[in-house]
Amino acid sequence: MKVPAYSHARHATTGVVEPEESLQACWCRGGAFNQRFRTPTFGLLRCQSCGCYRIDPPPINGEHEAAEFYTRYYDRPGIGRRPDPGSRTSRFWQVVRLERSLEPAGERVVDIGCGEGHLCGELRSAGWRQVVGVDVSRARIARARRLYPDGLFHDEPLEQTGTPAESFDLLIMDNVIEHVTEPAAMLRTLRRYLRRGGRVVLITPNMESGHFRLLGRRWTPELAPHAHIYLFTPSSMVRLLSLAGFSVDRVGSFHLPVYPPRQWAARMLSADVKGTVWRAGQELGGLYGRLIGAGPMVFGIGTVTGRDGH
Repeated sequence: MKVPAYSHARHATTGVVEPEESLQACWCRGGAFNQRFRTPTFGLLRCQSCGCYRIDPPPINGEHEAAEFYTRYYDRPGIGRRPDPGSRTSRFWQVVRLERSLEPAGERVVDIGCGEGHLCGELRSAGWRQVVGVDVSRARIARARRLYPDGLFHDEPLEQTGTPAESFDLLIMDNVIEHVTEPAAMLRTLRRYLRRGGRVVLITPNMESGHFRLLGRRWTPELAPHAHIYLFTPSSMVRLLSLAGFSVDRVGSFHLPVYPPRQWAARMLSADVKGTVWRAGQELGGLYGRLIGAGPMVFGIGTVTGRDGH
């Protein structure tokens, strides 16, 4: 897909980037962007109001492009391997270890951006009675249905599936919100599908992590300008949940496992010098993050306390 080129009016003295009419303002609608940096292929902007970052140009220019873009993006051979029954490899369980109130299995849960359905399988094994997976990538849902033939999966937005309002006790978005052009609007829509007292869990790259502070533009696994749009800090996560009508329970970060020694050895034996140096940089970012207590993933937990946003 051809990525549209955007230009910006940049104030000569303040460095403020004013979005043109063809480019949507930040989801918070709070003001202009500052340019953090620009490479030959992309730039990174930061909203003056909420502190959220945005890739420039974004890979898509609206949610109407999302299904086709991500179907192509994830359209690769094979369906992968179904994890062992009872395994908990998804990042969601890292949040559960930090917030134990999420642990008891409930009745109904929906995973938005479920990919190949692995978390859905893990949630069923954990005791959730009804588990629904939603992803706009038709390629990924096709693989999910083959890997988990007894699961319930939708390859269209939840509001187009005929699902009744207040259908779920928990809604999970694991590394999804950074792909959305209007995250606050999407969360307001999804909030209708949670019962009163229902909870949402968001997981996304942390732009105050040791990785980004140390590596900057070289934090390529999570900046991912070819696929990501908005990148969050803990404070912008709080604002996002609040604007979407949730009561904010907790916002924090967590660390990811260190690179396995076996894979280090494989890289070195393959004489992949460039790849080894790149991986070493990423691991240094992780070490710095552990030293300062800022992991590469930020999570937010919110609760529906009323049907009118209060």
